[in-house]
Amino acid sequence: KRTMIYLSEETHQGLRKIAFEHNTSIAELIRRAVDRAYGEDIEDIRDMEEEMAKYLADPSSGTSWAQLRPQKKVNV
Repeated sequence: KRTMIYLSEETHQGLRKIAFEHNTSIAELIRRAVDRAYGEDIEDIRDMEEEMAKYLADPSSGTSWAQLRPQKKVNV
């Protein structure tokens, strides 16, 4: 997906230098930085969406509140 961002002149020049040194593009550096910063969050969202789709397709596949809540221990 294509998007547009605005960078300060200083940031752009720094990224140009790094991109040249690593024989890559500024766009690739930005993609890597976003993946590193937000990759785990994006995976969590994707997992949650898959679980929600499964539940909506078959609500009986969900876990009930009774199964989730801690059981009280009986002291004998």
